[in-house]
Amino acid sequence: MTAAVSILAAGGGEGALDMGTVLFHLFVVLLAAKVAAELAERIRIPAVLGEIVAGIIIGPSVLGVVEPGQILTVLGEIGVILLLLNVGLEMDVGELTKVGRASLAVAVMGVAAPFAGGTIAAIALGEETKTAIFVGAALTATSVGITARVFGDLRALSLTESRIVLGAAVADDVLGLVILTVVTRIVVDGSVSAGTILGTIGLALGFLLLTGIAGAKLAPPFFQGVQRFASSPATLIGIAMAATLGFSALAEAAHLAPIIGAFMAGLAIGRTKQAHRLERDLAPIGNVFIPVFFLSIGISTDVQAMFKPSVIGIAAVLTAVAIAGKLLAAVGAFGTRTDKWLIGFGMIPRGEVGLIFAAIGLRNNVLGDDLYAALIVMVLITTLATPPLLRWRLKSSENATTPDDFVEEPEPADGWIVVRNGVVHLNANPSPTRVLPLALDAALLVRDHRPDDRLVEWFAAHRQQTLAWDAGTTAKFLELLRSGNPRSWRFLETLGVLERALPEVSRALRARRTDPSELDPLRVLRFPTVDRINENAADDSLDDEFRTEFEHLDRVEPLLLAALSLDVAEIAGEGSDVAPSILGQLSISVADEQETAALVADASMFLGLLHDPDALDDMVVIQMAAHLGSNERRRRLYLLSVASRELDVFERAVLEEINARLGAELGSDGGANLCDARREAAQQLADDPLVAERIAHAPRSYVLANQPDELVRQARLAEPAPRPGTVRVAITGDEVAHRWRIDVASQDHPGLLAHIASAFTEAGLDIVGASIATWGDRVVVDSFVVVSTTRPGARALAESIEGRLRQPLRPRPVTGASVRFDNSVLPWHTSCVVEAEDAPGLLASIAGAFALADVEVHSARISTDGGVALDRFAVSGRNGAKLDNAAMGRIRRALEGDLSARSRRSTR
Repeated sequence: MTAAVSILAAGGGEGALDMGTVLFHLFVVLLAAKVAAELAERIRIPAVLGEIVAGIIIGPSVLGVVEPGQILTVLGEIGVILLLLNVGLEMDVGELTKVGRASLAVAVMGVAAPFAGGTIAAIALGEETKTAIFVGAALTATSVGITARVFGDLRALSLTESRIVLGAAVADDVLGLVILTVVTRIVVDGSVSAGTILGTIGLALGFLLLTGIAGAKLAPPFFQGVQRFASSPATLIGIAMAATLGFSALAEAAHLAPIIGAFMAGLAIGRTKQAHRLERDLAPIGNVFIPVFFLSIGISTDVQAMFKPSVIGIAAVLTAVAIAGKLLAAVGAFGTRTDKWLIGFGMIPRGEVGLIFAAIGLRNNVLGDDLYAALIVMVLITTLATPPLLRWRLKSSENATTPDDFVEEPEPADGWIVVRNGVVHLNANPSPTRVLPLALDAALLVRDHRPDDRLVEWFAAHRQQTLAWDAGTTAKFLELLRSGNPRSWRFLETLGVLERALPEVSRALRARRTDPSELDPLRVLRFPTVDRINENAADDSLDDEFRTEFEHLDRVEPLLLAALSLDVAEIAGEGSDVAPSILGQLSISVADEQETAALVADASMFLGLLHDPDALDDMVVIQMAAHLGSNERRRRLYLLSVASRELDVFERAVLEEINARLGAELGSDGGANLCDARREAAQQLADDPLVAERIAHAPRSYVLANQPDELVRQARLAEPAPRPGTVRVAITGDEVAHRWRIDVASQDHPGLLAHIASAFTEAGLDIVGASIATWGDRVVVDSFVVVSTTRPGARALAESIEGRLRQPLRPRPVTGASVRFDNSVLPWHTSCVVEAEDAPGLLASIAGAFALADVEVHSARISTDGGVALDRFAVSGRNGAKLDNAAMGRIRRALEGDLSARSRRSTR
């Protein structure tokens, strides 16, 4: 970062950039990158090509808004390092031993043929040897993500050809990086000799070997220790980034390409238990920096040079060699019953890897402007040409297996699917009706073993088979959620099973695959919330809270289904409505379906309380406890909340405190009848049948807000029912503490709360809290906590309130009031916070606005800080439902003094 810092610090001089120019360039680059990627995806071309074109447009070739410079170079270098870190994180070294002979042969041929052809062609074009070697190296890499996307769109991932191409990509990545490392060192040294080549190869292999062994041995315990002692999740991310930059610097010190160090850092971190979490957390950083690299390629490209006859000629030769070399790679699949043209076409695209080669060559002055432009043209042509070629060949191919190739056989004694020598085999040919159960069985086995070609071919032959869920397949799917890994989900995606069995999950896969920020379309879809639940439950380095709650669950299935529903909804952008569709397809009990749907609906409740000052208020906790109804649901909701996102130390502490308070409130019996228990205790204290009857019909939020003795006292005040226009007042309290409980009973009346608040203000009473209840016979009991140095007079208050009830409601506007609504914090009501300058009669004005808006107030908490009132209310519509946008708008207008906010019906 030294170059960037020096430029930012430059105070003058020719060519120096000021901070405003730097920030403007970054603004243009980042905005252009995202707009271009989105537009490219909509016309079905790779996002990286859209970003290059955007770079050309904003660069000196067209608009000249952004010029090439050190800052873009540094940021682009960071982007490439993050890209290779991501490749390393997703690389499974074990896959290298499982790609199969055909894939390995295709990979080797796909590197050797273009390398040799490109080198010879460049020498024939008059380039010196070191440049020719670099050009040959630039033709070797395959961007298999483009091929994978086309195969996936055409439901052909299960074909043998696609498996060979995708398997070859695993070896291709490693071979390409080794070649890049060796060639870069050779061309930088400026000499080509047998000694230089052998020495560089030895150094590169030694670096890979040493960093690979050291990373595999040291990274897991190191990151485990960091996670154990770190107080913030950001520490882990910072350490991972530092390790990546350290590996890159080590590679640079060894005169190797820094990106090989980033790749090895990714391999090392990928061996840790924290790999999935770090991959998720580092992705947003990569989404910012990686596109900068591709835009910088376009910015550095001279469009006029691309249309020069000499450049067009060079580009034509290099493109022909590049395509011919990859078509020749298909020879590696000899001896297989495959379409060799399809394999060759799948290996053609160069994509982002070819661009990295070109950028390194230009930066090290190995490539001139013409040769650089020719390589860019080659990358563009091979990348754009591949999708239509693949679609054409797939439609005309006659090699796909069909159901007729498999004659149904009886089930062997050891089952349809067996594992032999680390390979999952199809033991006999089952009935096509067993596609779904066998796919789920195989998905669990491929966690640790490689599927046999015949097994995959059997599924490919029955890829049109209709799939239906039953109790057995649903149980297998739930086990897959609990114990599957990325290989399991990739296997089901490859077979097209998810597309037919759970279309919502398939749509999420497509959304992730076409996401412009997803630079590796081969990346297996991970379900983040599901992953976190399984990881946290199994990670003994974490505190005991999560694991303890998890181990006390009677059944984990509703929790996992809720986590899956939330993940799919977030990825596909379909909202929570996706849950009923997923649950409706699976064969689960009505109880599990209802429980899962409730968890999805309440998923934001815990998280909504994290930054609410009233999160631990007794009323909030009691209401939530009654809503949850059992410790089993409380545990599930807590676990779902913890897993749904990364929490900082403060948030985790608040969440655990809320969970503990709810557990204490629900008690050892689960608290399934919390409201009923309190109601029954109050009825037993009542000595009057009418009082007991009124308690029996009291609103549940009111019952939960008061202790049994308080319920009895207030019910007595309401019996017999007050006549219209009359008010009863009862006062209890502590003269020493100057805090008084004032209960007011009356018939419901428009603006009742506003009239009561106005009477209290006139009497000099400072209201700090309130709970309100309305019965079906229109009897209202409002209970207030007030502060007063003298005991209030009950008769005087009653007369004052009665006098106001005979007058029309005229609430005053609340100037400069700020209003916030939240429907996610409370289970039954809407949380409404009104912030305004404190003044006498403020509560009366706010209550009057609620009355005009036809909104019912259930509880209130009044506070003042530095002359600013912060009043919190639990409110609902007249029908008891949470407020909609129309009701919220009426409240805002009423607070501003707009009497047109008055609803057709009035309220208390």
